[in-house]
Amino acid sequence: MKNIVRVVLCFLCVLTGVQAVAQAPEIYAFDNFNRLTACPGVYEGACPGKFEVACPVQSKTTGVILAIGQSNAANTGETKITTQYPKNVVNYFDGKCYVASSPLLGAGSVEGEFITPLADDLINNGTYQSVVIIASAIPATEIARWQGGGDLNAMLLLTLMKLKGKYKVTDVVWHQGESDYGMKNSTQAYTDSFKSLMKSLTEIGVTAPIFLAITTKCGPLDNWRSDNPTATAQQQLIDGKKVFLGANTDTLLAPEDRRTTDQCHFRESAQRKTAAAYAQAIMNVHRRK
Repeated sequence: MKNIVRVVLCFLCVLTGVQAVAQAPEIYAFDNFNRLTACPGVYEGACPGKFEVACPVQSKTTGVILAIGQSNAANTGETKITTQYPKNVVNYFDGKCYVASSPLLGAGSVEGEFITPLADDLINNGTYQSVVIIASAIPATEIARWQGGGDLNAMLLLTLMKLKGKYKVTDVVWHQGESDYGMKNSTQAYTDSFKSLMKSLTEIGVTAPIFLAITTKCGPLDNWRSDNPTATAQQQLIDGKKVFLGANTDTLLAPEDRRTTDQCHFRESAQRKTAAAYAQAIMNVHRRK
């Protein structure tokens, strides 16, 4: 009975975004931005493979991946994944490191994600020998919240300030757009917000290449068109110098790659395909240097 109560309470925490109270440390905990901040994994299946480890020292062969955006870059995937390389791939959050596994601390929600397999793929393809993941994606967020002056921009800058002197970001994964498509925001508005976000990153010292997704499909697609305003903005932002195509999930993923419950979030096949696309893009850019 106690385990059932814990699961029900946890589910309510996820739905409401309410932070778990100290009297129930076994329940997932969230901050004011709905980022997952604690995951003891007391009940079965909560956080498989989540163990605190010593934080690695960054070297030339260490990738530091900043993953930002909305739900499909957060913990909303069908399958929880633990890294193949527990000694080499870690999730850094609030000054501590953990073996990388779903759900990632620092991102929203409590399910699977594609950033951990992306890190594994970057080791498999020889881009890096170790990877540090900084997960900060929040579900259901429009890009305006990430631009200068937005609440998530402030959260991001605080996260990056805490990294100074410890890690330097080598790659930014930006996977966002479904909310702006749904809100029918204009191409210009999306472009302006993204450039504002880029300016904020540059001002705080993040000069890493940004790998952007073309991603607007989410839910029933009766009126969806590939040349919609959000996708058009994403295409226009790719310059091959600072901003690169990471993955076009609008075309990469088939309907069966998305969860049938919402026709939006990723099944495991989508998690793997998206990770592989980003890993290929990151490898290609770093080999050009």
